[in-house]
Amino acid sequence: MSKYSITWTDYRLPTGKEFSVAICEKTGRICHMFIGKDVIRRSFIREVAIEGQNCSASEHCLALDCELNKTPKEHLMHMLDMHEDEALDEETANVWGTESTIDSLLLFVKQVETMIAEGKVTTEQPQTEK
Repeated sequence: MSKYSITWTDYRLPTGKEFSVAICEKTGRICHMFIGKDVIRRSFIREVAIEGQNCSASEHCLALDCELNKTPKEHLMHMLDMHEDEALDEETANVWGTESTIDSLLLFVKQVETMIAEGKVTTEQPQTEK
């Protein structure tokens, strides 16, 4: 069994809203995200264990295109601190091309991943935890 670290990094939107992402060392993908500060979540989500095609986070991960991911939509709602998928307002729905809040947040995760990979986003403060 191999273990891989999860690295948490804080970011700030141009609006001033803070959010944090957790990146899996194995895939380099965002596996968790939350708006605001959440020290408790950070303390529980520290690593993943992979054995063969089984990942310890396979049913609780935002990296939906990871071959090991089996996260059901119900867990996505929970992970994004939602009780149900809410409809977006018309303007936001037009921006993201979806009326689903969950789908828009998943598109946001992909956009942040791309921006990190391209070096187009940096942390507001050097507060990276491993």
